[in-house]
Amino acid sequence: MRFVIAAVIAPFFLSSLPAAEPPSDATLVRRLVDALKDSDPDVRQNLATALAKIGPAAVEPLTGALKDGLAERRAGAAYALGLIGGAAKTALPDLLDLLDDKDVDVRRQAAYAVSRIVPTGGTKPPPPPTGDKQ
Repeated sequence: MRFVIAAVIAPFFLSSLPAAEPPSDATLVRRLVDALKDSDPDVRQNLATALAKIGPAAVEPLTGALKDGLAERRAGAAYALGLIGGAAKTALPDLLDLLDDKDVDVRRQAAYAVSRIVPTGGTKPPPPPTGDKQ
């Protein structure tokens, strides 16, 4: 009986509480990038997925994290940039540098990111001739 009463009354009390203000994108990105230092690869994968959902706003902070002293953060940042894909093309030079990193996980994630960022089809072929003879 108590549970039923609590279940009926609780929504009224909870709806009167002020909603917590969500963090700004910049604050959220900073906190997520900082958390990429976690040693658990599953945690880093989930953080990278969250950063990828934020999209282009996360590219600059993630690119900065590619130079971090912690291999876990470098690997996580590279993976997140790969999930973002083509919108992270400004990070490509730094990702290419990571292909020589001493940590194998960093190299793997950098290679994954490069594979996702490099455009499909390479360069465009030249336009067909117009048929004008001069």
